[in-house]
Amino acid sequence: MNHPARVASLSDAPALLDLVREHAAFERGMASLSLSDLGTILSAASPPTRLLVAESDGTLIGYAAVTFDFSLWRASRYGHLDCLFVASSARGRGAGRKLFEAAAGFARAEGADWLEWQTPAWNSEAISFYQRAGALQATKERFAMPFPVLFTG
Repeated sequence: MNHPARVASLSDAPALLDLVREHAAFERGMASLSLSDLGTILSAASPPTRLLVAESDGTLIGYAAVTFDFSLWRASRYGHLDCLFVASSARGRGAGRKLFEAAAGFARAEGADWLEWQTPAWNSEAISFYQRAGALQATKERFAMPFPVLFTG
Protein backbone atom coordinates (compact mmCIF):
# COMPACT_ATOMS: atom_id res chain seq x y z
CA MET A 1 0.00 0.00 0.00
CA ASN A 2 1.42 3.38 -0.98
CA HIS A 3 1.24 6.24 1.53
CA PRO A 4 3.21 9.16 0.11
CA ALA A 5 4.16 11.82 2.64
CA ARG A 6 3.35 15.43 1.91
CA VAL A 7 3.55 18.78 3.64
CA ALA A 8 0.52 19.34 5.88
CA SER A 9 -1.95 22.05 4.88
CA LEU A 10 -4.38 24.15 6.87
CA SER A 11 -7.24 21.88 5.80
CA ASP A 12 -5.45 18.98 7.54
CA ALA A 13 -5.57 20.72 10.93
CA PRO A 14 -8.58 18.96 12.54
CA ALA A 15 -7.46 15.44 11.57
CA LEU A 16 -3.84 16.26 12.35
CA LEU A 17 -4.82 17.48 15.81
CA ASP A 18 -6.57 14.15 16.40
CA LEU A 19 -3.35 12.33 15.46
CA VAL A 20 -1.27 14.57 17.74
CA ARG A 21 -3.59 13.79 20.65
CA GLU A 22 -3.53 10.06 19.85
CA HIS A 23 0.27 10.23 19.76
CA ALA A 24 0.45 12.02 23.12
CA ALA A 25 -1.87 9.45 24.71
CA PHE A 26 0.18 6.60 23.21
CA GLU A 27 3.29 8.06 24.84
CA ARG A 28 1.37 8.43 28.13
CA GLY A 29 1.26 12.21 27.92
CA MET A 30 -1.14 14.96 27.00
CA ALA A 31 -0.95 17.47 24.15
CA SER A 32 -1.91 21.04 25.01
CA LEU A 33 -1.85 22.02 21.31
CA SER A 34 -5.14 23.61 20.22
CA LEU A 35 -6.73 23.78 16.79
CA SER A 36 -5.96 27.50 16.79
CA ASP A 37 -2.27 26.82 17.61
CA LEU A 38 -2.07 24.28 14.82
CA GLY A 39 -3.73 26.66 12.38
CA THR A 40 -1.19 29.35 13.25
CA ILE A 41 1.69 26.92 12.66
CA LEU A 42 0.29 25.65 9.37
CA SER A 43 -0.38 29.11 7.98
CA ALA A 44 2.90 30.74 9.08
CA ALA A 45 5.26 32.04 6.40
CA SER A 46 8.19 30.61 8.41
CA PRO A 47 6.64 27.90 10.58
CA PRO A 48 8.52 26.78 13.72
CA THR A 49 8.20 23.17 12.57
CA ARG A 50 7.68 21.42 9.25
CA LEU A 51 4.67 19.14 9.51
CA LEU A 52 4.44 16.21 7.13
CA VAL A 53 1.46 13.88 6.85
CA ALA A 54 0.63 10.52 5.32
CA GLU A 55 -2.85 9.58 4.21
CA SER A 56 -4.72 6.56 2.97
CA ASP A 57 -7.97 6.86 1.04
CA GLY A 58 -8.26 10.53 1.98
CA THR A 59 -7.76 9.95 5.72
CA LEU A 60 -4.68 11.13 7.61
CA ILE A 61 -2.94 8.13 9.16
CA GLY A 62 0.35 9.60 10.35
CA TYR A 63 2.48 12.67 10.76
CA ALA A 64 6.03 13.85 11.37
CA ALA A 65 7.33 17.14 12.75
CA VAL A 66 10.84 18.42 12.00
CA THR A 67 12.59 21.34 13.68
CA PHE A 68 16.21 22.49 13.53
CA ASP A 69 18.95 23.05 16.07
CA PHE A 70 22.68 23.72 16.10
CA SER A 71 25.44 21.55 17.54
CA LEU A 72 28.32 23.52 18.97
CA TRP A 73 30.49 20.39 19.14
CA ARG A 74 30.03 19.72 15.43
CA ALA A 75 29.63 23.36 14.44
CA SER A 76 26.69 22.42 12.24
CA ARG A 77 22.94 22.51 11.96
CA TYR A 78 20.91 19.36 12.48
CA GLY A 79 17.31 18.31 12.14
CA HIS A 80 15.28 17.24 15.13
CA LEU A 81 12.50 14.77 14.41
CA ASP A 82 10.20 16.04 17.13
CA CYS A 83 7.40 13.63 16.27
CA LEU A 84 6.84 10.60 14.08
CA PHE A 85 3.55 8.81 14.59
CA VAL A 86 1.33 6.46 12.62
CA ALA A 87 -2.16 5.58 13.86
CA SER A 88 -2.25 2.10 15.39
CA SER A 89 -4.76 0.94 12.77
CA ALA A 90 -2.36 1.87 9.94
CA ARG A 91 0.97 0.54 11.22
CA GLY A 92 3.03 -1.97 9.29
CA ARG A 93 2.01 -0.73 5.84
CA GLY A 94 4.83 1.67 4.99
CA ALA A 95 3.48 5.03 6.14
CA GLY A 96 6.09 5.39 8.89
CA ARG A 97 8.89 4.71 6.44
CA LYS A 98 7.55 7.28 3.97
CA LEU A 99 7.23 9.89 6.72
CA PHE A 100 10.71 9.12 8.05
CA GLU A 101 12.25 9.34 4.57
CA ALA A 102 10.41 12.61 3.90
CA ALA A 103 11.57 14.07 7.23
CA ALA A 104 15.19 13.09 6.56
CA GLY A 105 14.98 14.43 3.01
CA PHE A 106 13.56 17.73 4.23
CA ALA A 107 16.30 18.08 6.86
CA ARG A 108 19.01 17.39 4.26
CA ALA A 109 17.45 19.85 1.81
CA GLU A 110 17.49 22.51 4.53
CA GLY A 111 21.22 22.03 5.12
CA ALA A 112 21.18 19.72 8.13
CA ASP A 113 24.10 17.34 8.54
CA TRP A 114 22.08 14.74 10.46
CA LEU A 115 18.77 14.00 12.14
CA GLU A 116 18.20 13.31 15.85
CA TRP A 117 15.14 12.18 17.80
CA GLN A 118 14.07 10.29 20.87
CA THR A 119 11.52 7.63 21.58
CA PRO A 120 10.31 6.15 24.86
CA ALA A 121 12.57 3.33 26.08
CA TRP A 122 9.52 1.04 26.29
CA ASN A 123 8.56 1.59 22.62
CA SER A 124 10.25 -1.51 21.21
CA GLU A 125 8.40 -1.27 17.87
CA ALA A 126 9.78 2.22 17.25
CA ILE A 127 13.27 1.20 18.36
CA SER A 128 13.23 -1.72 15.92
CA PHE A 129 11.93 0.56 13.15
CA TYR A 130 14.77 3.05 13.68
CA GLN A 131 17.38 0.29 13.85
CA ARG A 132 16.11 -1.11 10.54
CA ALA A 133 16.47 2.38 9.06
CA GLY A 134 20.15 2.34 10.04
CA ALA A 135 19.94 4.77 12.95
CA LEU A 136 22.58 4.70 15.66
CA GLN A 137 21.28 4.51 19.20
CA ALA A 138 22.66 7.25 21.49
CA THR A 139 21.90 6.69 25.16
CA LYS A 140 21.33 9.83 27.21
CA GLU A 141 18.85 10.84 29.86
CA ARG A 142 16.31 13.38 28.65
CA PHE A 143 15.23 16.14 31.00
CA ALA A 144 12.50 18.76 30.86
CA MET A 145 11.86 21.66 33.21
CA PRO A 146 8.84 23.92 33.00
CA PHE A 147 9.69 27.55 33.73
CA PRO A 148 9.99 29.41 36.11
CA VAL A 149 11.25 26.58 38.36
CA LEU A 150 15.03 26.78 38.90
CA PHE A 151 17.04 25.05 41.63
CA THR A 152 14.52 24.38 44.34
CA GLY A 153 16.90 22.80 46.83
